Amino acid sequence: MKKLLSIMLAVTLLVSALIAAAPAFAEDEIIELVWQYPAWGNVTQGFYDVEAALNEMTERDIGIHITFEPTGLQESQNDAILKVSSGEPLDICLTAFVSVGNLVDKGIIIPLDDVLTEEDIASFKEHNANPVTGVTYNGEIYGIPCGDKIYQVLGYSMKKRFAEKYDCIPDNDKIYTMAEMEAIFDRIKEGEGDSLRTQVPWNNTYEPLNYSLCEYDKFGGDMSYGVLMLNRSFTDTTVVDLFETDEYREYCEAMYRWAQKGFISADAAVTTDAPNDIVIQDNYTGWYGWGDVDPDMLDNSWGEDIVLFKSVDGFISSTIAGVSWNVTINCEHPEAAIKAIRYVYEHPEAATLIQYGIENRDWRLVREENGLKQIEYTEEDYTKLAYINPYGLWGDRLSLPTMGARAIDTFARMKAYQDKVIADGRITPSAGYVFNPDPVSADVAAVQTVIAQYAPSLNAGAVDPEKALPDFIAALKDAGIDSIIAENQKQFDAWLETQK
Repeated sequence: MKKLLSIMLAVTLLVSALIAAAPAFAEDEIIELVWQYPAWGNVTQGFYDVEAALNEMTERDIGIHITFEPTGLQESQNDAILKVSSGEPLDICLTAFVSVGNLVDKGIIIPLDDVLTEEDIASFKEHNANPVTGVTYNGEIYGIPCGDKIYQVLGYSMKKRFAEKYDCIPDNDKIYTMAEMEAIFDRIKEGEGDSLRTQVPWNNTYEPLNYSLCEYDKFGGDMSYGVLMLNRSFTDTTVVDLFETDEYREYCEAMYRWAQKGFISADAAVTTDAPNDIVIQDNYTGWYGWGDVDPDMLDNSWGEDIVLFKSVDGFISSTIAGVSWNVTINCEHPEAAIKAIRYVYEHPEAATLIQYGIENRDWRLVREENGLKQIEYTEEDYTKLAYINPYGLWGDRLSLPTMGARAIDTFARMKAYQDKVIADGRITPSAGYVFNPDPVSADVAAVQTVIAQYAPSLNAGAVDPEKALPDFIAALKDAGIDSIIAENQKQFDAWLETQK
């Protein structure tokens, strides 16, 4: 008996020794996660090389193996619904530019309130992706916002050669009205002739002046939901129909006038050409749209220098909830999913890998200074790279190296400006709120149809607003926009009570 006990003790000690000597993450302890990846076209071997390089980090550091699931950016939510509904493996999916409520209502994703620790929330907040104010629905957290800048600056981007030729270089501290821009356009038009165009209404949005009219908040969703007019007050919580406001009427009148002057192409309301393909033509001076603190911070694919006439200074709207990472109901290890997302936010080298590819193959270091890095692609034509990722969705974007001609301190300046926007209180009171349109879904569908019918023509100045705008407003009311706004107001007021 003693001999048997001795043998058993020896075996126990041997097993204990083997366990102690084993690596921190044995192969069978690695947690497998499938993570949706918005791709630009078909992926190549370079994509799988990046995936393998990322797993070298995550397996070593957190015991997680990630398999990327390629999808189109706009198709990501529908793809997630199909995969999860059919039982295919998918742990982390993306909500892009649509309400997270769609995935919640279809039972595709889980609430994260009981998954996120206080440490998780503090980390995401530090890295520009606060889930508490970012993505909530029916009072619960459902996503981690993609960690880009959370402020918006909007205005008119003009090709610098026109600004120089007509002596109208913008003052970066000034906010330019439509009337002031019209006077500038008049001067350039007189010098350039009838073929000159100054405005490209984006054909993929109904937002007035391509979002650049004024500060407003559409609750991270659709124009049919109503808006908060933040240009009037950042504390007023009254939901209104933007299309009934004086601001929108004056905008429509200006667009009609601009079209009569030839600033806008006669076919702008119906063209199917991509806006960027239009604006790069020599006879276009620029367009209204997204801007930033300084002109050198702008992403520009026009092939020439641009300047920015700001129409809207920095503010924070509920669009911070517009793009987020979510955990699906099929995920067996939601804590591991959060750990993986958090890892990419906390490790710039991981986010840089996913965003830009492999060092010295896809990009190279240009300069390093005071802890900041500037990099450039290894090919002048980045479409020839082994790996291409055009979407800025990964990690804390303000902690990444700057790419190309951007100044090395670009992201540091963005962070400082963002801190100022927050300190100045230019934040929507709806940050963290998401409207649930289910109670008025039929009205929403009807109103969206009306908006699609009228807005493109009004945006392009193709119809006289003196008649078309009253018809538009009447059609919106007939379709039920007042019921939608009333429901949104009710839900919003109830949510505000929970925030006190």
